[in-house]
Amino acid sequence: MAPTTANPHGLTTVPEQWDLGHSKNHMILLQIEEWFHSGLVGIRRAPGSAGYSELLIDPRPVGGLTRAEGSYHTPYGVVSARWLREKGRFRLDVGLPPDTTAQVRVPTAGRKAQVAGDGAVFQGIRGDRATYGVASGRHGFVAYDGEGR
Repeated sequence: MAPTTANPHGLTTVPEQWDLGHSKNHMILLQIEEWFHSGLVGIRRAPGSAGYSELLIDPRPVGGLTRAEGSYHTPYGVVSARWLREKGRFRLDVGLPPDTTAQVRVPTAGRKAQVAGDGAVFQGIRGDRATYGVASGRHGFVAYDGEGR
């Protein structure tokens, strides 16, 4: 591609320098990575909280994806989430660093999920998700779509 005012170096692909001055496609500037960990895997800071001491784990499985996992480094340590969809079952495993709490929203089609581990407190059903409060540590949740039991 010949150089133009909008494309001064005649690039036909994304340049190696990913700053705003060089990128012609700003989605490459980590928004897609943010979607993976905050949307697809669901790791976020809880609204109104500061410093990631309160978290929200709210995975959003899409399309035909059957699994996703990710982690995020906070000032308290690493937060991780992993989910798997198979045979009418949705399994979510969450790891929280010390001195943190989280609200975990499990896609359940409006039913409670089975909880593996101690300390998860059922907070209710909101739409198609069962909501639980958890403290630091590892927590597992399993939801069935009605056919996986």
